[in-house]
Amino acid sequence: MKQALNRSIVLLSLLSTLLWSLHGLSMYFVPLFVHDILSSNTSQKLYVQWIYELYPRLQVEKWRFTESFFTAKASQIALRITACLQLMILYFIFSFFTKPLLKKIKHTLFEVSVSRTYVPYITLLLYSNLLLVIYNAMIEFKDLLYFSPFYQAVGIGKILLPAFPSLYALWMIYGLLIASIIAVICFPNKWISSCIAAICFIYYQLILFGFGKYDHGFSTLTYALLIYPIFLWEVEKTNDEKIDAWTISLIQCMICLSYFYCGIEKLFTSGADWIYSDNLKQHLLIHHTTLGLQLASHGILCHWLSFGVILLQCSFILLPFYKKLKYILLPAGILFHTTAWILLDAGGWFNPWWGVYLFFLFPLQLRETR
Repeated sequence: MKQALNRSIVLLSLLSTLLWSLHGLSMYFVPLFVHDILSSNTSQKLYVQWIYELYPRLQVEKWRFTESFFTAKASQIALRITACLQLMILYFIFSFFTKPLLKKIKHTLFEVSVSRTYVPYITLLLYSNLLLVIYNAMIEFKDLLYFSPFYQAVGIGKILLPAFPSLYALWMIYGLLIASIIAVICFPNKWISSCIAAICFIYYQLILFGFGKYDHGFSTLTYALLIYPIFLWEVEKTNDEKIDAWTISLIQCMICLSYFYCGIEKLFTSGADWIYSDNLKQHLLIHHTTLGLQLASHGILCHWLSFGVILLQCSFILLPFYKKLKYILLPAGILFHTTAWILLDAGGWFNPWWGVYLFFLFPLQLRETR
């Protein structure tokens, strides 16, 4: 065993040295690659077209920032790819340790069940949240008609919504979304209605994406709406009191990973500068609220709050493993989003990110290992 461990360490050292050497070499080509992408005379190259497909905002943002800005972003992408490859090397070399560990994690997270008694409450809360989120859609749909000449489909929208829909089609989408939500809440055979609701909600977001509104405001709710129909299908195909709840656990993991990725993104992009710079202070001054201006005058407090944001977001990754953390993280999350709305006008009085905390409110029971 010791000899095998020594061989694994040697192999890890060799492959890691090779990997990071290649990463260092790639840093020489990154500026050339970025310059090629941003140059107008290379816009017809196939790989450049793919990059614009994956990152539509580049069409606008390449005129807003210097080339060095995009070089730094490209370097970050190369670093993340290298880091992922390093983790893969670790996994395969130490598979004798990582495979049993992953099996244990799989059992802890996904071999769980939930009482059928809780299903109506989970369903009601989730789709009531969706109703709150789309409350302003009626007004938005009408206002979007004035901006229809600026609509430009992106991503999968080029297939599903290549042109801006008519007012009749918009009302059809909105009406179908409302009807499917009501059907999920009030009628049996809920999984079909839940699938329709998820598709309509994605259509709604594709319309917004076509106007350049790319944000992560609906991300966690969208994950939940896409996964939850599978749970409802599990509910409807059995009469057991205990329902297989791996889908609920998966939704929990998606929520926690979304927070974690937000925190890691800040560290990857800004490092310690996220905490020690005047980033938060500048945002408070720009939004110019009375409470925000008072907070901006306390520089040290702004730094501590910036640190608190990082700590909160990165800590969410522990929640699926340590359930009691919900008594700290969930109230902290609600406070964070509410404060962001009050001080920075980010989101609204109801935020979909803390709306999906409902999936942590109902206990999941670990099944017996067979």
